[in-house]
Amino acid sequence: MKKFLPQLALFILSLVLFACQKELYFENIPSNGQATGSLQSNAGVCLPALVNGSYTKDSVLQTTNTIQVTALVTEPGSYTITSDTIAGFYFSGSGTIAGTGNKQIILAGGGKPASTGVKTFTIRFGNSSCKIDVNVVATLPPNTVFSYVNCAGTTYGSGIYTVGSPVGITHTVTLNVNVSIAGPYTISVPAVNGVSFAGSGTFTSTGNAQVTLTASGIPTLASPPTYNYTVSSGGSNCGFSITCNGVAPPPNLDYIPQTDLSNWSTRLVGGTPADTNYIQVSTNSRTFGANSYKIFEIKDNGLPTDTIYNRKNGGKYYQYLDDNLGVLNNPINREYLLLDSNLAVNATWTANLGPNVAMGFPLTNIRIEAQILGKGETKTVATIAYNNVIRVKYKYIASVLLLGDIPVAEEERWYAKGKGIIYSNITNQIAPATIENETTRTQIY
Repeated sequence: MKKFLPQLALFILSLVLFACQKELYFENIPSNGQATGSLQSNAGVCLPALVNGSYTKDSVLQTTNTIQVTALVTEPGSYTITSDTIAGFYFSGSGTIAGTGNKQIILAGGGKPASTGVKTFTIRFGNSSCKIDVNVVATLPPNTVFSYVNCAGTTYGSGIYTVGSPVGITHTVTLNVNVSIAGPYTISVPAVNGVSFAGSGTFTSTGNAQVTLTASGIPTLASPPTYNYTVSSGGSNCGFSITCNGVAPPPNLDYIPQTDLSNWSTRLVGGTPADTNYIQVSTNSRTFGANSYKIFEIKDNGLPTDTIYNRKNGGKYYQYLDDNLGVLNNPINREYLLLDSNLAVNATWTANLGPNVAMGFPLTNIRIEAQILGKGETKTVATIAYNNVIRVKYKYIASVLLLGDIPVAEEERWYAKGKGIIYSNITNQIAPATIENETTRTQIY
């Protein structure tokens, strides 16, 4: 029997590596901590931007002199966004972006305009750039005088107001005015239902004009009723109304989120970009026996290359194995308990995957022994802090006829509430080696 041990070791190694890559954990991507994204939409069009404040030749820029840009963020992290320097002044901003999608970012102005006229700045973020015009006047114009007209013609931006969701650059109202004396203006509208409006700029001529006010804040109550605002200036006033949608869906509190289109970016720690994986929950499900399982698709350039089947029942999370792992004579067609979030620290459970045959060697049982190592912990992975983390240790064991139990591998996996698997490390106990993985981006619905 001894002459067969090298082959048996090879089988076990193949078994654990394949199982870990396909079924037992997500591969995760390390991050360099830098946010990535674009100032342009997926169609290549520059996203909305807003120039704030008045700009006067030979006047040092103030805190009111800013540009609010929109960035389509694909990877959260730290950022620095800058413009070029034109006529002695510039714009820049830095900080940390949490989450992905369209984010509004404020760039502070610096320097002192040296000449008048329209200055076209190039704003850069990552490999993207957009041009934004800023008008510089010769001297500070006199205070403007204007009145509101045709309030029925007020128009609204594309932003939707939802309870609990911050408003931003797309939440605007545009009012019609008649200007008697041109000059700078600043308009502020007090908050109603948690949302206020403000706008500033310069009227360069008299007559009919428009002013756009941008919302800020977070709506607190849903309509009905509509929420009414009144803006006044020079003895005239104008009113407009906002309708607010109901409460946004509650946050996902699952340790393995299974909502449609939730997705993760992952990579082997210390690896290369070739190690990158993108995992997304499909809108489809698959049924095995009496249970329905969500399909987790591992994608390469948008095309699924592998699948994992998960379901949850209360605080218990199950995974279904329907494969022979590349080495077994018979596929494993059964589910096993991946995580029981109800259990206390040090609690254990065992998943028996049954007998099988591999490379001619009878296996009396393949099993996974699990133990809760920690609960309610705070962990930082790839510079991202996670709360309510559960740590679980898994032991992968093959029971071989005449040889008994052979420990194949041990794995520690971290589950963050509302985020999923954020970290794992697995050690091959046959030919000692450890593989670490960390999640760098999550988008949970």
